[in-house]
Amino acid sequence: MTAITSRSLTSLLGMVFLTLIMSAARAENTDAADAVKAASVDFFSSISKRNLTAVASYLDTEGFTEFVAESDKLLQLDANAFAGLFKSGAQIDLRLADVKVQATDDAAILTGTRVGAITKPGATVVEGKSLITMVWFKKDSVWLLKHIHLSPVIISK
Repeated sequence: MTAITSRSLTSLLGMVFLTLIMSAARAENTDAADAVKAASVDFFSSISKRNLTAVASYLDTEGFTEFVAESDKLLQLDANAFAGLFKSGAQIDLRLADVKVQATDDAAILTGTRVGAITKPGATVVEGKSLITMVWFKKDSVWLLKHIHLSPVIISK
């Protein structure tokens, strides 16, 4: 009887320990997801405000890659690309909606909708919606953007 009780107690303690570890891991991932969500929202807000310092704080040296429907090429965007955009006089209004994040300790994938437009000077602003996927990684305790994929939402009339 004591052997059975001892094994049951050991099993119970093992399950409690495992539950505590899993809860701590989930809490860390929730913190990472919240940090990536905040970084993503701030990234597009900073682009809209033409804040190159803030935009660059989310970029590694080589920047990030981006797929957009208008191009058949993988774009490579770095701080210099944003400096050029900001000097171009384009109207910029970009923001995120419906954001969801899946994260580990050092990597995260954000999905959602990017709303807004980048409009050439003098042109009429046409706000658009694109489904967005963003890939982030953590380097030296900082979340950095690695890739964006955009797919326009086309509304049939």
